[in-house]
Amino acid sequence: MSLTLENLLERGYLPQELPPPFNSQTLAKFVANAKGGGFPFSSKPASTSIPEVFNLARTGILRRELSIPNPIHFSFLADYVVDNWAGLEKEASTSSYSLSTPVATDTKRGIGRKNKMDLRSERRAQIYAQGRYLLRADISRFYSSVYTHSIPWALHGKEFSKKNKRLKNLGNSLDEFVRNCQDGQTIGIPIGPDTSLLIAEMLLCKVDAELERQKVIGLRYVDDYELVFDSEPQALEGLSALQGALLEFELHLNPSKTRVLPLPQRVEESWVDTLKGFALDPVSPNFKSQLMAFFDTAFELSHAFPDTGVLKYAAGRIANIRDWKAHYDVAEDLLVQAARVEAGALPVVLNTLLRQKVNDTPRKERRRNLLLRTIIEHAPQRHSSEVAWSVWGCIAEGITIPTEALKLLVKMEDSVCAVVGLHARSIGLAETPSELDPLAIALTSDELYDSRWMLAYEAAVRSWLKPASSGKDFVANDPNFGKLKAAGVTFYDPAKTSLPALPAPKVRPTAPEEYDLLNMEFDEPEDLFYS
Repeated sequence: MSLTLENLLERGYLPQELPPPFNSQTLAKFVANAKGGGFPFSSKPASTSIPEVFNLARTGILRRELSIPNPIHFSFLADYVVDNWAGLEKEASTSSYSLSTPVATDTKRGIGRKNKMDLRSERRAQIYAQGRYLLRADISRFYSSVYTHSIPWALHGKEFSKKNKRLKNLGNSLDEFVRNCQDGQTIGIPIGPDTSLLIAEMLLCKVDAELERQKVIGLRYVDDYELVFDSEPQALEGLSALQGALLEFELHLNPSKTRVLPLPQRVEESWVDTLKGFALDPVSPNFKSQLMAFFDTAFELSHAFPDTGVLKYAAGRIANIRDWKAHYDVAEDLLVQAARVEAGALPVVLNTLLRQKVNDTPRKERRRNLLLRTIIEHAPQRHSSEVAWSVWGCIAEGITIPTEALKLLVKMEDSVCAVVGLHARSIGLAETPSELDPLAIALTSDELYDSRWMLAYEAAVRSWLKPASSGKDFVANDPNFGKLKAAGVTFYDPAKTSLPALPAPKVRPTAPEEYDLLNMEFDEPEDLFYS
């Protein structure tokens, strides 16, 4: 299918890891409709902008910094990608190794991956059967280390591109639009927007072409390579070939994740097999025992495999259970324990908790403690995802946020957390509302193109804060954001204070649907929050 500007801006702009109220639907409609009379934005007053940073919990102690580019400059990038989609898609679809080929979609994301991760096990079995040694390799900090000038290298050739840096061709223009989204920086591409998957695949397709020329057998999922050889010396030669091909694009392998292994090897992680094998039948009289045994095993495995998302996967396995009967209380206790020890599991755990209303005081207090302790523990470390989801959880549960937590929220200097906090204040859930007043320092015309553009815009148009220069509407006076305000564009929907009920299944399942939560380097879309 073809890619549309509205779809890319609506589904391929904001990171999917944000709490449910964050969306770009009104932006997508405005830009797509306005384009018929000419593109609505200007490169002035700022030719570049600084993206928001959303600090995401992954597994163990690992973190990832997601980017939320300025909507003005990302709209320019999205428009260019859509106008040139046919050629760009072709360039990103040439690899016989890739299981992450980008395709236009109209469901979860604007640009998705052609194959789900569960295909990887099947393909592993196929390629492992063709050799005796396996080379596993991972690119070091892939998205963060991409050199944007390598985009034209991939599209037009390195030698030609270096000689024609100012030529207005596809590669140079795409390079420029990407740099404009990140303050002109040439190192790294944003993690979060769908356009980065497209760019990543275009680059790695050229790396794959060199391996294909040497007739290497293998597969790749985003930046993870698995290549097979008949002997260990051949595997080491293959490693040299891969390193050389990556160096052409100034990319490097991660030495801690690159190794040569004798075959046979497992095609799926042992902990995944173990948890998948558990019967979880909500209609069984033994369901309570099944739940406890399942989580006991998951807790043990989380210690044995600390750098994987064991507890996140475990929480995801039961996220779609509809018929709890008398067993929900024990499930919640186990889920809360999982969320306390693995921060990355919190959004998945909340997916179950917030769909189950409770009335007893002790359980309400346990939920309150989970959410408030998470805020107080993680806000000083500027852990965006844990704080944002916990504050939104407080909104969904009607929990008042204490003064201590509000003070920590302000010190984070994080727009996503600030906006959710201001929403909580607007509905009377801030113990000391004035504690959030210092956030108004971000309400300036300069900040609209800086690292807190979302706070500056959203708090101003919703009148959640008053700018220091009273009487001056800095949003309306900006030639670009003024148009967004006039069109009613927002990036946060306060009406989304709860998760939608799960639809009734067409056929009663014997076990809940599985979720693809296993790719810890580049997480698959997790459709856990929207039905």
